[in-house]
Amino acid sequence: MRQTGHIIVLDPDPRILPLVKTITGRPSLSFPSALEFQAKWDEITPLAFFIDIKVDNCEEGLKSVPLLKERWPFCPTIVIADDPQVQILSEALASGADDFISKPLKPKELLARLQSRLDNLAKRQFKEVEPIGDLVVDKTHRTLSGKKETRHLSPTEMNLLLCLHHAKGTVVQRDTLKRRCWGQVYVSDNALNRKLHEVRRIVKELSPHVEIKTLYGVGFVLEVEAGRGAAFSGSG
Repeated sequence: MRQTGHIIVLDPDPRILPLVKTITGRPSLSFPSALEFQAKWDEITPLAFFIDIKVDNCEEGLKSVPLLKERWPFCPTIVIADDPQVQILSEALASGADDFISKPLKPKELLARLQSRLDNLAKRQFKEVEPIGDLVVDKTHRTLSGKKETRHLSPTEMNLLLCLHHAKGTVVQRDTLKRRCWGQVYVSDNALNRKLHEVRRIVKELSPHVEIKTLYGVGFVLEVEAGRGAAFSGSG
């Protein structure tokens, strides 16, 4: 069963999760490393991230930030730092983090920063609807709409579709799709094929004018029939 609306804490310190739960009053889950969370992220729809700057050692922890922001661009990512050195915090913000907070955690500051980021990012969500031919993709609600029906996509299915869409009719290689959608987690070709099969089936059921094609030995391409622009608004 998918877990939704959870605050995700990436921190090996077991004392942080109870603090975040108590301060925010929201359901929260903790993972000692970004890699362990990646193994579970198809089962979770997060509300926000709190990431210890030293998780997985500093360098690897920072590498996890752009992966999380790529997958959940409107999910606040707040870095936690024992010693808020300017250089490290600058690197965290440059890599995509939305804010930072210092230890020991202060309830009023944590709540204020979390709510501020939730509000700011929520405003940007309204801009996250775009056409794909005669289809409309809503990235916020993870839906794909045709003229008569709307279908929900999993996070991975949405990322696969958007990766192909943003390639603007050019071929996307297998390794690129794997990296964009699963990060550093190993994914077999069969697993990728199964996910693409689902996305291809949904697209085909919603529109006869949009198609995901396989170029064997090369990669995949999303093709849109010329002149088939979206003539309706997506639900949302």
